[in-house]
Amino acid sequence: MATQQPSIPGWVTVPVALADLHVLAYRAYRESGSVWHDGITATAVWVRGAGTGPVTFRQEQPVTRALAEAEWWAAVYVDSDGVKPPLESMCRRLDVAYQEPVALNRVWARGVEAVLAWLTSDPLQGRSPPLRVPDRDADGNPATAEQLYHRFMEAAPHAEWGPEQRHALRNRTEADAARSQRLVALIDETVRLVRASA
Repeated sequence: MATQQPSIPGWVTVPVALADLHVLAYRAYRESGSVWHDGITATAVWVRGAGTGPVTFRQEQPVTRALAEAEWWAAVYVDSDGVKPPLESMCRRLDVAYQEPVALNRVWARGVEAVLAWLTSDPLQGRSPPLRVPDRDADGNPATAEQLYHRFMEAAPHAEWGPEQRHALRNRTEADAARSQRLVALIDETVRLVRASA
């Protein structure tokens, strides 16, 4: 896991979540050897300004949205059984140089696909990252149950929240806040371990 300060492109709308995903995927890979987690880690490293494209090994930095979409198509190509997407024409449409897929492991490609589909999706689609990441407040701290409760309430201003629904939401946000605390502790521990071993 790279320890230098990342350079996250401006088109990435979830930079803190991407950083959290990077650390959590790296830790999962180190603990399990999972190729899928390694694909996620390599993709996060690439988008954050280090390494090469995880499927094509393209060298361009910083990663533009078009490069990310082209790399996603390359991952889809590797993961496809039947008809393969036309990579060269996709790259022309995106106005990026064509790069042939080099990493041909389908499980790896699925990890790459998951990250890039999340990052390049319309934020209004509400697409989730491939791993659970902590909910954070505007200052980067783990969100409290009260903050999460108000986020849900504000996201559905026209919903009818009866006592049972409010109680269930309180239980859910308390569990989500506790999970976020645990994930942040795991992230912090992983970063400390990586820095200590560097």
